[in-house]
Amino acid sequence: MGFRLSAVRCYAAAPSRCRAAFAWRPEATSGRRRTHTTQLAAAAAESDVVSEEAAQLLRQSKPKTVATRRLSSKEAIDALYASQHAVQRDSFAAFYSSELGGIVTDPALMVVQFDDHMVHRGHAVFDTAILKESYLYQLDQHLERFLNSARKANIPLPMSVEQMRRTILETTAASCKVNGFVRYMLSAGRGGFGLSGNECLRPSLYVMVYTHDKSDGEEGAYLKGWKVKTSPVPIKSSYFTKVKSNNYLPNALNLMDAQAEGFDQGIFVDGDGYVSEGPNMNIAVLLKDGTLVVPPFDNSLNGITIQRVMELLPAAIAEGLEGIARVEQRHISVDEAKRSAAEVFLAGSSLPVMPVVQWDDTIIGDGTPGITTLCIRAMMTGDMVPREGSDQHVEVPYGWLTGMGM
Repeated sequence: MGFRLSAVRCYAAAPSRCRAAFAWRPEATSGRRRTHTTQLAAAAAESDVVSEEAAQLLRQSKPKTVATRRLSSKEAIDALYASQHAVQRDSFAAFYSSELGGIVTDPALMVVQFDDHMVHRGHAVFDTAILKESYLYQLDQHLERFLNSARKANIPLPMSVEQMRRTILETTAASCKVNGFVRYMLSAGRGGFGLSGNECLRPSLYVMVYTHDKSDGEEGAYLKGWKVKTSPVPIKSSYFTKVKSNNYLPNALNLMDAQAEGFDQGIFVDGDGYVSEGPNMNIAVLLKDGTLVVPPFDNSLNGITIQRVMELLPAAIAEGLEGIARVEQRHISVDEAKRSAAEVFLAGSSLPVMPVVQWDDTIIGDGTPGITTLCIRAMMTGDMVPREGSDQHVEVPYGWLTGMGM
């Protein structure tokens, strides 16, 4: 007994040159079986009625699918717990959500609603501070940039700056971690799936405290240095390079392109051929004449770490740091950088300084991390260590919130 099949009627009605599109041609199937199936399909095309054998073969040619489950509230919550991955369980320590109105320390509950414009429009800004030995390093400097990004992104503040700072510190305290990272995000907020943030009910603030245990390879990467390549990914416009927004698609493509070709990082270049920055760090080039060149911030993010490097260098040079005669913030072409560089390094919060030993096909220096770069790295790692009277550190208020220090 047969049944009518609209796909076969379409096959019969199609021009002969188009019928190949209907053919079932899995590579793993034998030639005999393909021939048999084609014959069945051709025979079926002559009739509105399809044999059971032909119908079964045609059904087998389609990908298998399963019904989509409709979950109860309990099943959805259970799924949140079951879907946790190892990094989430081990590294996500505390999460503040203005939508929840407080802090959670259960990684399964660190979620963001789907109608948040941060999720479906990328309308949000963020920044990250380093948690070092129970102190947040350069929190206020990062927070100032965060507020500037919010203004440029036209996102109002959900609370006073003082309350926001306190929330960041208390979320850090609730993590009970003494080393790690604190990332805070400000979103246009929830309210629907439109384009404009005007539909949002209120801005949303999120704070995440997490850790990252570096592997032996990551920990000692600075002794080997990184290889970088000039990225083919177009650079962001000048306005958006100054906004640390959640739209990091160009940055992600930059890094993935570099990794696909065996490099560690990609380097953005502007339309005039001038060096800009890495995917999430600034770049500096030490020329053979002793000039340290840092690209200006007109086409790159005003990195907090590279600014601190430039702030500390005069005193370090006065105290005997060799290799640097002067510091200039100016444009430098890729050609000049590769041709004239004695050393190159990248600077960012989590690095804080990483030597570059190869750029495209060009070996930098002798192909090993430069002595001057390693000295700058030591200067920065030392600066990150908390010390009395430091204006770069803010103590985390462990105590009643955590039970620590009581």
